[in-house]
Amino acid sequence: MISMEKRMKVCVCGGTNPAVNPRWVEFAGRLGELLVKNNFEMVWGGNAFGVLSHVHKEFIAKNKANTLIMPHAYEGDLENMKTDKIVRTELVVERTHQMLLMTHAVVICPGGIGTIYEFWSAVEGKRAGEYDIEIILLNYNGFFDKQLEFFNFINKEGFTKIGKGGAPYKIAPEDLFIVAKTPEEVIERLEIIRKKRK
Repeated sequence: MISMEKRMKVCVCGGTNPAVNPRWVEFAGRLGELLVKNNFEMVWGGNAFGVLSHVHKEFIAKNKANTLIMPHAYEGDLENMKTDKIVRTELVVERTHQMLLMTHAVVICPGGIGTIYEFWSAVEGKRAGEYDIEIILLNYNGFFDKQLEFFNFINKEGFTKIGKGGAPYKIAPEDLFIVAKTPEEVIERLEIIRKKRK
């Protein structure tokens, strides 16, 4: 029986493609190991492949709590999956909403279209005051450099603002999300968040 004692819930987003270049998943097992060791609960929306599967395997190996959010479109991914709790949604957008609602922090790992969508959904939801979460972008091996360049570009061109309505004004990335480069940095930031929420 997987232990369900209360712990800080962390949403982990990342790639689920089995064909991804192995250099982008080298960190994932270490991240999962550290999340388990430091008693965090994982909330995720993945499958048995790619970056997220390597994080999730550490939770299964140590019999630790994890909640899978699964939209109808990806029900087939449940085959041969191990998880102690499944929350089903009709739409992918509802999955993202549920993951962000039920967690205290979200860690964005290297990934594809779905991961990029989840990152910007979290940033926009936090900016608009819909989510009270901390967003950690794990820029492993510079994976998200282009996203950060894009953020800085729209910021420079006056397309960013805090809150709803009003005149736009420039903001720094750290006003909305934290950038980490290693799993160890992610855990350091999560521990800071946990202390603040006590």
